[in-house]
Amino acid sequence: MSDKATRTRSQLIRSAATSFAEHGYARAKLSTISADAGVSRGALYFHFPSKEALADAVEAAAAERFAGVTSRWAEDGNQNLAEAVQAFTELYRQDVTFRAGVLLSREKDRKPAVNLLEQWESYVRSAVAVAERRHPFTRSGSAGSAASAIIALTVGLALLWHESEQWLTESTVSGVWNLLPPLVGRMD
Repeated sequence: MSDKATRTRSQLIRSAATSFAEHGYARAKLSTISADAGVSRGALYFHFPSKEALADAVEAAAAERFAGVTSRWAEDGNQNLAEAVQAFTELYRQDVTFRAGVLLSREKDRKPAVNLLEQWESYVRSAVAVAERRHPFTRSGSAGSAASAIIALTVGLALLWHESEQWLTESTVSGVWNLLPPLVGRMD
């Protein structure tokens, strides 16, 4: 693919991510996406034969960014889970493509090609299991509850952020995180 084609494709993905994040999949319009990217509808259809294909490309780009969050802290223990939560919330707040990918995972109108919420849940459950093996939790079943709390914390704060940006500030994320049992790690 030529440099120009690569740039055009990237512009379309970013424009689509912005539209999907602001309006949702069903209400996003291809004409608006192409206009905001500064390309013709023909160029859009050259790269993406449908809105579904464009949404799949946004999800794939978001998944690449997400892999950067989870791969750094794959099996390194509970303090790194805290760092992964910080990275997840920071990426959600600052990267429209990642945010759109997460929101596309929630869409009822389509089946996601990449479900980032399921991937996040799987990552958190695995990371908590690693932490629990290293430092067993005091109560049976508390590792599963801790994982559920972390998932609810991160996804809930991300969704609340759309109402008020205060929900994903570093102080809010770390303050809520530090209410969890110490065995899941602390945030500074």
